[in-house]
Amino acid sequence: AWWPPTAAMARRASTAVTAQKPLVYAEDLTDEHLDTVLRICRDAFFAPTGEGHRPYGQVASMIRRNLDKELGKGWSVVVGRRFGAFVTQRLKAYGYISVISGVDCVMWKA
Repeated sequence: AWWPPTAAMARRASTAVTAQKPLVYAEDLTDEHLDTVLRICRDAFFAPTGEGHRPYGQVASMIRRNLDKELGKGWSVVVGRRFGAFVTQRLKAYGYISVISGVDCVMWKA
């Protein structure tokens, strides 16, 4: 009897997702800024919500707000499963990462 999922099963599944190490596909950031970007993205994806998963647009807005607050204004963020991006960015102000398998984040400061 595996259905419906128990609270313990949900905790294990949640732990498995949060334990995943973020993938950095490409970046032009200082080491300190990369750590900040990874923390902000992780926090945005795993922030508690009473309605299940947060839409990617809300995750992108949350990431942009926190990047603007911590690393200065002017950041743009795209979050999703399938998209293309060609951007022109400032030096040391670009990141292309994945916090959750199959969901990518591109952020840059123009």
